[in-house]
Amino acid sequence: MSYEKKMKDLMARLVSMSPEPPPFPEEEAPMARRREQRKSRPALVFAAAAALVVVFAVPLLLFSGEDPDVLATTTTSTTVAPASTTTTVPQSTTTTVPMVDAWTGVVFLYQTPENSNIGNPALVPVALTIHGLFPEGVDFSRAMSAALQAGENLPPGLQTAIPDDVIVQSTRVEGEMLVADMNEAFLVGAGGTLADFTMLNQLVYTLTYGNEDGDVLFTVDGEPVSAFGGSGLDLTQPLDRGTYLDLEQLQLHVINLTSPILRQDDGSYLVEGIANTFEATVTLAVLDGVGEVIDEQFVNTSCGTGCFGDFSTSIDASLIVPGESSIRVFTFSAEDSSVSEAITIPIPEGDVWQLNAGG
Repeated sequence: MSYEKKMKDLMARLVSMSPEPPPFPEEEAPMARRREQRKSRPALVFAAAAALVVVFAVPLLLFSGEDPDVLATTTTSTTVAPASTTTTVPQSTTTTVPMVDAWTGVVFLYQTPENSNIGNPALVPVALTIHGLFPEGVDFSRAMSAALQAGENLPPGLQTAIPDDVIVQSTRVEGEMLVADMNEAFLVGAGGTLADFTMLNQLVYTLTYGNEDGDVLFTVDGEPVSAFGGSGLDLTQPLDRGTYLDLEQLQLHVINLTSPILRQDDGSYLVEGIANTFEATVTLAVLDGVGEVIDEQFVNTSCGTGCFGDFSTSIDASLIVPGESSIRVFTFSAEDSSVSEAITIPIPEGDVWQLNAGG
């Protein structure tokens, strides 16, 4: 199956899973963003997760590889025949691009793990529908940016390192590489070295969703990026999912999800990710609406204790109450066997999270 067909099939499935948008109550407690820190910093890096926020600047989700439609002004001629004379009157008209009121896709956010000895952010992808007006037929750049920047509308417990003013202006495919052209705000970064790495990882993982071995090259207004964020990172070479998966600096958490937790055709919920944990195992617990554990299972990873390995398992549908249940993924401490490095992912009521692009 070709990459484009795979993306179209994924998109069609996500759209079919998305229910009618419910009303969005106002929320009083905004997510922590470190906006004040950004006012005094130079230019950035782990996100893009810029906006479930980034505001759709780069799908990887449903990347079409085509340039967005452009507003065009055309001139037409109308013939008017009063009495015995004929006069041609030029009239200027504007052709507008059709707009759509929602965009559905997958973006990578992050969560700060509980009981962590490391503290680095864990990547958590979510499937969502962003409600707002977007040009029909665009490459999903602005829609993705909007999702990455949804602020307090993000699913509970999840955050983005991508600043509100960072936008993926366009994306295009060159061979096996995706080129993401950013605006100048991207250069500033996210306000700190770890935040910068998180922002870049959010963006790279989002843009390569469905093409996990792909590369991403960032440009700003078409030019290479030689100094990004407070550390002045050189981004003139393409990045991939392994670029900032560093075991010494540990820019990523030891447990990360690589796919949204979605209901499968048989009704079960699939949980997939990567982990670098003691004895190459992780534990999954299903929590009810009040946080009580109702089921627990151990899962082996393909590598561990010094290397990242893949893991995958299914949760029986009978254990999940959409809108109430959540799934916790963690490891046990090698020192005292306590729960450690835990991330907890809520299950949306309708498979796909419903967000407002307006915040």
